[in-house]
Amino acid sequence: MCSKARIAGNLAVTRIRAKLPDMSISESGIKSKIKSGEVNIKVAANHPLIKLGNVIEWEELKELVLPDIKASTKKSKWWLGRKLKLRIHLGAYMLQQLLNKTDRQIEYDIKDNAAYQIFCGKGIVEDWHCPDHTKIEEFRSRLSCETQRDLANKISVIAVKLGFARSSEMDIDSTVQKANIAYPSDVNLMVKLAEKANKVWKYMKSSISFYADWDIKVDVKNIKSKARRCFFSKIEDKHKVLQELWHSAYNEVGKVSRACECLLSYDIARMPRNIKRLYSQLEKYGRNYMLDVLSFILHKKIKADKVLSFHANEVQCFNKGNKRISFGRSIQLGRIKGNFIISCPHDRVRMEDRHSIELMIRTHEELFGEGILGSVAADKGYYSKANHEVLSSSGIKEIGLQKPGRNSIPQSPNANEIESKLTNRRAGIEPLIGHMKNKWQLGRSKMKSDTTTLSAAFASMLGFNVHQLMRYASGRAKLAT
Repeated sequence: MCSKARIAGNLAVTRIRAKLPDMSISESGIKSKIKSGEVNIKVAANHPLIKLGNVIEWEELKELVLPDIKASTKKSKWWLGRKLKLRIHLGAYMLQQLLNKTDRQIEYDIKDNAAYQIFCGKGIVEDWHCPDHTKIEEFRSRLSCETQRDLANKISVIAVKLGFARSSEMDIDSTVQKANIAYPSDVNLMVKLAEKANKVWKYMKSSISFYADWDIKVDVKNIKSKARRCFFSKIEDKHKVLQELWHSAYNEVGKVSRACECLLSYDIARMPRNIKRLYSQLEKYGRNYMLDVLSFILHKKIKADKVLSFHANEVQCFNKGNKRISFGRSIQLGRIKGNFIISCPHDRVRMEDRHSIELMIRTHEELFGEGILGSVAADKGYYSKANHEVLSSSGIKEIGLQKPGRNSIPQSPNANEIESKLTNRRAGIEPLIGHMKNKWQLGRSKMKSDTTTLSAAFASMLGFNVHQLMRYASGRAKLAT
């Protein structure tokens, strides 16, 4: 008995030392199949999305999107047909931009997440349902670029009303939104143009009887081999190889271009959508692009309006300081205190800094009222005497336009201190731009058309502003005094 007690005691000590839990094993449900059923999920009142949904002014958002929805309805008869439940689609659109999800992903998430469903109006919308991903895409496509910009700006206005932001201070900066294109080297573009011509010709020869007996063949393989030679040849031989590539591409594309001149409007209308798009690109850019490349080969100078892409027209080259060359469009941004972003209308691809500061000031006045803005800071790209006068005439007391080159002599003893404060404050917009580039689509657009690319920039602003509003509404952030 003593030996048994001693063994039991040793086992107990070993279990304590190893911290082994006292437990038994249940095999319930191992061999059973799972079944569908209903699950009741309680979403707490302090959930961030519940807080966010209650501070958003949905009626004002409805007034912003309603004109686009009415204008994009078939025959403008928006009162006929199935009713579009704006509250559901607005909630889904806001969630999509907040989480940066695709149409299919946001549809799956709304179906699987109870908090997302409540944010989209479940319990307050009659006959609530989760919209299909095609309807989510259709609703977003019906909103114009200006409407999406107004939605992003409206979130900042709501934040100011709630005391989460302060509109008396604004920092202005610009960034480049990269287009969804490859690097526009002439070698790659000539190969792409030859491939487009080859696809168009294959359709014409197989589907239009008039071209059935034409003995034309686009030698894409030869063009690609010469393109590879351009990449791997020595520097002193590159110019000669580029001439050979241009000559081959011009001859091959020219065959198809001359054949397309015989096409009738009836034949063009019957083309499939993808072939019709390739044909229009070939007709619109083919000859002009080859002439632009020839001008570069002869004069060693790139034309200002040279084609950079065959599917994106609103693309320009940007070289900002020591940064790498990027191709896209410039976006003007303004940060108000509280880290909310606003933007002005963009009517040009290249929104020059010096010519955009007055537009940003007028946009601020439209959103928050005149005489409210008292402090503005911007980097050296915005400086000019005219801009300084514009800011002074607008009643702005603290003007932080950094001068290029050496700093001027301060006008008062406190000038250096104020200038340093505004310079440091303006630098605070840089990480916000970095967040919008990395987490949303301000860095490189995933869209393929010019309109949707600009819309993606404003949608990234909306997603960032909604994220900030949710942080303030849920108590995770506070406005610094």
